[in-house]
Amino acid sequence: MRVFDEISLDIRTAPKPGDEFDYEFSNEVEGNESWEELFASNPEKRIGIEHIADYEYLAFGRIISVDPVQVDCGLFVQVDVLHTHDPGVIGEFIGFKISRLGGYAI
Repeated sequence: MRVFDEISLDIRTAPKPGDEFDYEFSNEVEGNESWEELFASNPEKRIGIEHIADYEYLAFGRIISVDPVQVDCGLFVQVDVLHTHDPGVIGEFIGFKISRLGGYAI
């Protein structure tokens, strides 16, 4: 998996191989998919991500809440892929493009 390093750590305090540490994703979502495309692009009800190129991924997940909309993609929960106040979308599976998968150690 390739992840864009948002904030490089000081080498003196960086985790060493084998160390455990928390990680925060800070993804950029493409955001130009239509409502219909979002809901039609995951008919297999997948949860996860699929590498496209560089830091780009296709993400698949299940909507777990609204206000804001949160999508469980397995590895992370993506917020604000779409906007709605309708609780009827909770449990629906969608797919969308992440233009840059990023993050940093916390």
